[in-house]
Amino acid sequence: MGIRKIEDEIDLKEAMKKRATELRIKEIKAKASTENFTKERLVELAKNHGVILALTPELKKEVNELQQRYNIPTSKIITEQIQEQDVLDKKSKIDHDKLGMLAYQRVLMRKDETGGILPISEVFEIVNTGTLKNKVELKDLIKSMKNLSKKNVIDKMMELDSGATIIHFFPIQYTSDQVRIMELAKDNGYITLEEACTKLEWSQDRALRALDSLERSGVAKFSESILKGKQWSFPSI
Repeated sequence: MGIRKIEDEIDLKEAMKKRATELRIKEIKAKASTENFTKERLVELAKNHGVILALTPELKKEVNELQQRYNIPTSKIITEQIQEQDVLDKKSKIDHDKLGMLAYQRVLMRKDETGGILPISEVFEIVNTGTLKNKVELKDLIKSMKNLSKKNVIDKMMELDSGATIIHFFPIQYTSDQVRIMELAKDNGYITLEEACTKLEWSQDRALRALDSLERSGVAKFSESILKGKQWSFPSI
């Protein structure tokens, strides 16, 4: 065997060894990232939403402590990450319990964007993806949401005067004022302070109380400009 060939083989082995090391480092970093994310969000989710995301066995102690501290029912402890393929059985039929939990987990991850309150049409868009595309029907999702509601996993399903069905994934106590604000904002997805006062014939203090409450819960997003003044947008409507 020539010297050149031996050198090439040594270089190849070194390259393969280096590549294997790089992949191992990436794997370790990915695992650490998942664990850190869970630990960072674990207390926040338990305290504010009554949900425990326990996808890693290492957090068993923390899970038990948080469940006792916040009196969280077992139905709201998520121990399994649902994937799209889990929703379909061997005959490609829908497992409605798993479809519901898939939607629940995806909404949970988007809580900062949506506030956890979405119309059923948007929940459908969230799950009608990938391998489930065109295999899930709206009636399947409605059945799944009703199952979650019966098990007290989600807070409730609510039908607005407009006929739209809204899913409350997390417990947020609404006054009648907040519901009226949401009704008013449904056409454009946003509302200004002036519109709330004018159309509802409210004082600024009353309108601000309802809007501030919706903002604190994450349902509404506040912005202010010279042209439009104070405005609240509703990503989930």
